[in-house]
Amino acid sequence: MKSSRKTPTPLSVSQLAWRCDEKSMPFKSTKELEPLVAVVGQDRAIESLRLGTSIRSQGYNIWASGVVGTGRMSTIRKILAELEDSSAELYDFAYVHNFKTPELPVLLRFSAGEGRVFCTMLDDALGLLGRRIPALFEEEKFQENRKKIIEKFQLMEESLLREFDEKLRPQGFVLGQIEEEDGSAHPEIFPYIKEKPFTMEEVEELFQKGEIKAEDVAKLREQYSKYREELNDIGSRSLRIMGEFRKELSTHDQAAVGILIKTVFDDVRLSFPRDRVREHLAGIRKHILDHLEDYVKIQTARFAGALDEATEEAVASLTSLYQVNLILDNYDEKAAPAIIETSPTYASIFGTIEKRFDARGFTISDFSQIRAGSLLRANGGYLILNAMDVLADVTIWTALKRVMLYGRIEIQPIDSQYQLNSLKPDHINVSVKVILLGDPSIYHALWDADEDFHKMFKVHAEFDDDIDRTPEMITHYTHFFSRLAQNESLLHCNRSGAAALVEWAVAYTDSQDKITLQFSYVSDLMREASHFATVAGSRLIGRKHVEHALDQRRWRSNSVDIRMRSEIKKGTLLIDTTGSRVGQVNGLTVYQSGIVAYGKPSRITATVSAGDGGIINIEREVDMSGAIHSKGVLILSGLLRSLFSRSQPISFTASIAFEQSYGGIDGDSASVAEIIALLSAISNIAIRQDIAITGSINQKGDIQPVGGVNEKIIGFFEVCQDRGLTGTQGAILPVQNVRDLMLRSDVVAAVKAKKFQLWPVSTLDQAIELLMGMPAGKIRADGTMTPDTVYRKVQENLDVLHHASKSRSDD
Repeated sequence: MKSSRKTPTPLSVSQLAWRCDEKSMPFKSTKELEPLVAVVGQDRAIESLRLGTSIRSQGYNIWASGVVGTGRMSTIRKILAELEDSSAELYDFAYVHNFKTPELPVLLRFSAGEGRVFCTMLDDALGLLGRRIPALFEEEKFQENRKKIIEKFQLMEESLLREFDEKLRPQGFVLGQIEEEDGSAHPEIFPYIKEKPFTMEEVEELFQKGEIKAEDVAKLREQYSKYREELNDIGSRSLRIMGEFRKELSTHDQAAVGILIKTVFDDVRLSFPRDRVREHLAGIRKHILDHLEDYVKIQTARFAGALDEATEEAVASLTSLYQVNLILDNYDEKAAPAIIETSPTYASIFGTIEKRFDARGFTISDFSQIRAGSLLRANGGYLILNAMDVLADVTIWTALKRVMLYGRIEIQPIDSQYQLNSLKPDHINVSVKVILLGDPSIYHALWDADEDFHKMFKVHAEFDDDIDRTPEMITHYTHFFSRLAQNESLLHCNRSGAAALVEWAVAYTDSQDKITLQFSYVSDLMREASHFATVAGSRLIGRKHVEHALDQRRWRSNSVDIRMRSEIKKGTLLIDTTGSRVGQVNGLTVYQSGIVAYGKPSRITATVSAGDGGIINIEREVDMSGAIHSKGVLILSGLLRSLFSRSQPISFTASIAFEQSYGGIDGDSASVAEIIALLSAISNIAIRQDIAITGSINQKGDIQPVGGVNEKIIGFFEVCQDRGLTGTQGAILPVQNVRDLMLRSDVVAAVKAKKFQLWPVSTLDQAIELLMGMPAGKIRADGTMTPDTVYRKVQENLDVLHHASKSRSDD
């Protein structure tokens, strides 16, 4: 263990905080400065983004990591704007009805802008057909040809019936027609008696009247049955003739209409010489021809203005199959799109198929209800998402991985329950660069846990949260203040206001040598300062307005802090700031309340007795100790062995506790305080209560830096101030934290007036001497400690505890 006999010197006023030199600022107001345009301090992240956005190969998606407020989104937008990738291949996508398999809608892909042109041309062609086809049926030549076909088959049917009639007459029968009640007529055979046709019922009546003999009736019945069978056969032949008639008439109509459709569709077909377009046009042509009679009837009513509700439904039902569902139209896009999805859902990212209810209450869908998502809209460009939004929904993350790995989207509804028909549209091949904004720890966790992650995110753009404080960065900050004031109509800053904002940006990093890159937090402070300056009637933001904004920020968030200060002052929370006690030391802790943090002293105590239980961490025993705090306590055992177990075994039972702590404890910044409390309890040497201490320690006795040092010091200072500063009070901190000090002006003033002091230490020995009022001691060649030292007293008492423990064991 290192030993230092040099007593630490209290810090000077100049070491307690860094102050921005207002005289170095070459302006009277930030209004004189050019607004900051460039992204500053993020060179590593910017180069990573440029690499990731420039390489279009699969897998070069980007994970942009960093804490909130470092400008990830604005930087990404700027890089993408600079890129202006007008060479990106952009496409339009559309779905059309599959006339062969309706549940498999067909995908049409066009170059950017062609989709809208195709839709317009097809709509024009269909509109023209809707007018021309009914008109065709009205043309004289068309009607003449139809009339010839009709006359041809009428003659065939008349000839058939005439021949049969000529056959019947010599046998005493004629062919005629009977009209039914509904007005329909059908051919019938009539006996011809006395130059007059009779029905068979009338023949029966003649027999009853005696006007015809029984044998004649029987003969007529026999002949009627025979000829009736022949008539039925003629009826079948007539039906076949009628079928041939309809077929020939349909062939004629379809041939004429087919030529018209082909002529009208030629422009579309030639403008888009693709197989799928040709197949879709052929499907429309066939469907019109197969439903030609209905098509003509509906279109005639439509253009005659005789549309009723039923006709409108019929028009929609028939013609909706010919339409195009253009799900992505890049007609107006010239460069690669950059889509920012701020509220991602499965449907908003991957698209969906909407539903409608049919008459039975089931939901159904067709190709016209397919909708694109942001992934397809970003095709050829970039899709930007928050990583936590994506990872929070395993369905979204799984689907997004498939897109990144295989480069294809399959649009499906997230929930197809109770859906009568299940559409499966053609998949869409896409080329999208995915940019996720997330925490670096999540990136590394996914890199270790998911082997596919390596293939998907080959670029990690890390945004720093702070940077070295340089004159150049301070200049950038003043120009940033100018931009913020200009963009948001805030008051500009004078020199003192700009300096105060810069000082806070430095203080936020917990280091005098760094300045934060979390510009959003600095922006919030400037907005608040501008508000208070406006209320005060000032035309510029000055230091007093910034300090007032900080005071108000603390006031809005320090209710717990004030309550604790009050409890300490009343003596409800036990903290001593004068005198000395054995086994008791003032440690320092930090509490967080949003962006505001505050520190408070915490009494740490230790007790020792004979035994072999070692050091008992009371917080750990009741599950109130975090892993880092528990590790720190275990390190104390190693430190004790390093100091005192070379010449004798260590046998004792000790307990360490944070008194009046009712929440969890974590971190190792109290480990120096804990070892000093333990050494005091063993040696029975009292510890000064007017000095608090913070610092971590290793097994060799080296004191290590901690976080939140400013809040911790201020917290103890406030307690001493509430009780009255004595001039002997102060705090001990790791020497490495001296460059982290950005203390409030009231603390600096107290140090300047010698009412409060701060001591930097690098070893345990220095801390012991300050707190316990005597040298720590060192190990001599014979393994014993130098006399009249803390370590010598500890060694002697450990020997006593060892023998007591051994005697107890022997008993």
